[in-house]
Amino acid sequence: MQVENTIGINSYKKINIIFSILIIFIFFYTYLLPYLNITLKSSCEGLPLIYCKSKGLTRAFSQILRFNIEEAQLLNSISLKIFSFFLVQLVARNFINFILTSTNYKRVIVVDVILTTIFFIFSFVNLIIP
Repeated sequence: MQVENTIGINSYKKINIIFSILIIFIFFYTYLLPYLNITLKSSCEGLPLIYCKSKGLTRAFSQILRFNIEEAQLLNSISLKIFSFFLVQLVARNFINFILTSTNYKRVIVVDVILTTIFFIFSFVNLIIP
């Protein structure tokens, strides 16, 4: 039983590290985007905002990372909620890796999954529901 918990803990910690690296990459990419000479055509080009609620989200993330909150809100009104999800997840993944032990393994995972699911729904509901 102890060996299974150790394998599970190590696997969960690895997944958390991978997610942390991906989130850091997203933040790094969006921060550097204005300095890169890359223009990506939006798949929302020419569509009304009701059909494309993610329009301007990358540029809004870039503005949030530069602390230009008002500009980010103008680019995409739900950008702060979505950005906060990724920021909280970055902190949570590292915190969970710090507190995870063989005695609290199952409890921590259950609480993590429940809280992450609730926060995900809260953050992304505007992209899903018309």
